[in-house]
Amino acid sequence: MIHALHGNFGLPSDWDAALPPGVPAQAWHLWEIRRHHPEARTLTGFATWFNNQVAALTDNGPRILAGYSLGGRLALHVLLDQPELWHRALILSTHHGLTHAAGRIERLTHDARWRGHCLTAAWESVLHVWNTQAVLSGPSQPHAARITEPWRNEIADAFEGWSLGQQQIDPARLGQLPVPGVWMTGTNDPKFCALARSAMEILPSFHFQTIPQAGHRLLSESPHAIQSCLKELAT
Repeated sequence: MIHALHGNFGLPSDWDAALPPGVPAQAWHLWEIRRHHPEARTLTGFATWFNNQVAALTDNGPRILAGYSLGGRLALHVLLDQPELWHRALILSTHHGLTHAAGRIERLTHDARWRGHCLTAAWESVLHVWNTQAVLSGPSQPHAARITEPWRNEIADAFEGWSLGQQQIDPARLGQLPVPGVWMTGTNDPKFCALARSAMEILPSFHFQTIPQAGHRLLSESPHAIQSCLKELAT
């Protein structure tokens, strides 16, 4: 069964076109999880909670973990928390962690500003600023404000609890991860291509794959390439 995690400001429906037909799959709702399960509001807390939920499910076939961007960072924590639970993984457009304490402190400050903006500004303004970031440039259409605004508080608080500044993945532990998988980026996303190549230097169980002419938002820009990859991972 495929377990899929969406990105920031996203929803489970982002995975609709990327999940292969005929393969059992569940796209999880990160904001519902944050709202109803306070124990999952940190990166490590999410990993423990999520693995417990998946382990309790009765499903046949291999367990495949797929995560995009924020969901990819959460997926890395899930894999490291209980690697024996997972058979394969797909990581999309993901940052595997900042290497220096100063960079993490800077990111925490940056994300605290985003949290405040999410809580106080008009939601249309929040989405406009988010979607006009250079890294997110491309043809994809983001969700309408009315779709994500009900989750405003959960999205805001994720900038604190799930901040990249909170992420401290030990490269040695990552390098020992036994779960095989694919780390995928778009060729028009140079920042995350470079991050993926850096991750490959310490993660021998994964291989790096790029999607030509795609940017950061792979779920909307290249769903068929992801679908094909997941189908292969699930067999």
